[in-house]
Amino acid sequence: MTLADIDWPMILAGLGLFLFGIEYMGDGLKNYSGDKLKNIIDKYTSSPFKGILIGAFVTCLIQSSSGTTALAIGLIRSGLMTLEQSIGIIMGANIGTVITSVFVGLKISQYAVYFIILGAVFLMFSKNKKAKYMGQIIFGFGCLFYGLELMGDNLANISKVPEFTQVANYLSQNPWLGLLGGTLLTTAVQSSAAVIAIAQQMYGAGAIGLSIALPFLFGSNIGTTITAVLASFGGTVPAKRAAFFHVLFNVVGSLLFMLVLSPFTIVIQWLAKTMNILPELQLSVAHGIFNIITTAFFFPLIPLIVKLIKKILPSSKKEINMDLSELDQNVVLLFPSHALAVAKNKIIEMGHITIEAVEGIRAYFNNKNSVAKDSVYELENAINTLDTKITDYLVLISHETLNDHDSNDYLANMKTIKDLERIGDLCINIVKYYEAIYDEKEDFSDEARKDLETMMNMVIDMLHHAVKAFDGHLIDDINYVDEKEADLDYFNKKAKQRHIKRVSHKIEKSTLVNSTYVDILANLERMGDHCQNIAEAYILEESAYNNEEPESAFSK
Repeated sequence: MTLADIDWPMILAGLGLFLFGIEYMGDGLKNYSGDKLKNIIDKYTSSPFKGILIGAFVTCLIQSSSGTTALAIGLIRSGLMTLEQSIGIIMGANIGTVITSVFVGLKISQYAVYFIILGAVFLMFSKNKKAKYMGQIIFGFGCLFYGLELMGDNLANISKVPEFTQVANYLSQNPWLGLLGGTLLTTAVQSSAAVIAIAQQMYGAGAIGLSIALPFLFGSNIGTTITAVLASFGGTVPAKRAAFFHVLFNVVGSLLFMLVLSPFTIVIQWLAKTMNILPELQLSVAHGIFNIITTAFFFPLIPLIVKLIKKILPSSKKEINMDLSELDQNVVLLFPSHALAVAKNKIIEMGHITIEAVEGIRAYFNNKNSVAKDSVYELENAINTLDTKITDYLVLISHETLNDHDSNDYLANMKTIKDLERIGDLCINIVKYYEAIYDEKEDFSDEARKDLETMMNMVIDMLHHAVKAFDGHLIDDINYVDEKEADLDYFNKKAKQRHIKRVSHKIEKSTLVNSTYVDILANLERMGDHCQNIAEAYILEESAYNNEEPESAFSK
């Protein structure tokens, strides 16, 4: 048999179906669980050890270590997870990838067609969304193993090709080339599960020996890090740090095992003989041992690794790092008044993050830098997280017996949270307008830029004083915000008139600017309204309890 006799299109089709199955099944699981996976990671990763367990569990579910790592990075960006906790998630994700190779080793592929048929029935005839997502999971699972079966039958024939036999003999004497081959192939297909499955099929067919299969397996662990590396390009420092650890963990682990390749091979052969393990399953066992031992090696070094990574990749800006452990439910039961004070402190923290978000849209407007744009999305994500967590905490407080003063605080806090959250949403609206304009290589006229810059500065100034007014209840800050809100409304009206004049005189030449400029002004003006609401939160509530009008004519 020659290389020309091998059905290469069928091998590639099988590989494509395998990759599609993993992706499709993972998407189905994410859709089926909704935010549950993210909430599990958020709730149960208070320590690196718990992070390892949760990382392994989530990866077993979604069949993608890259997907689990992406979820962890999203929580880092929100300030909900530290680098130490994300390290646990990443190590656990590597352990979780073993499940795919176990499925391959158990030869589930013989039932693949039945999974495809069952999944198709769910997808075609189910009206319920959850049932459709379940069909997606089952269909993807079937495609994964049907693709494997297509590959397996043809890969087995490779062992009969003389040229391949020569290459295999050469690689058995040069295992480092096998490591390189596994790395390059995984980099190309972006899936360590697929490459390990190929190695399992070829090893099971006798096409390659264990001395080649193991370096190939180690190389796939290095190659899979390319996904995290690519995702971190142009991203944030936390994303780059997580990607850096992913590379460090897999590269160091692979190199350590390459140094003890001969004794490790003997151990796997002994286990296979003693426990009568199938050839394909032998690589699953080897993969599991590799990840568990590497994790055990790195675990006590986590504090040192974190310090090293932060020195190698320092942050040029303040990082979001929210300590939500202060929102303690036990405090609510014992001291509801103190719990309200804790909630208020978190709302003030939320206010400062909101100020950073508005400053971020100004930075993106001025320099068109994608880093500034990305920071706004991260900050808005943090604002949404605080909104959810603090609101849930306040709801718990509302179930307790509160006096009039505490009830006033409760209502003011609730209203302020929603105003800050709406400002965060408006930031995203404005960023999207700017992004659409800059992506088309268009820009604002000088006069338009000046008006927008002025309005953004006014909003930032108002927000600073609004947060101070919410914190200290100082009448001077409240009056200041009220006056500035009236100025903002007036400036908005004049800016619209100037824009209409520019458009009529064809000074504003950008079509996108013409169609979106008034909407941007409106979003900024609405931010001013929310700033006024925040500043007046306590005065309006106190007047409601006292049945009096506020001292200043704030109410509208």
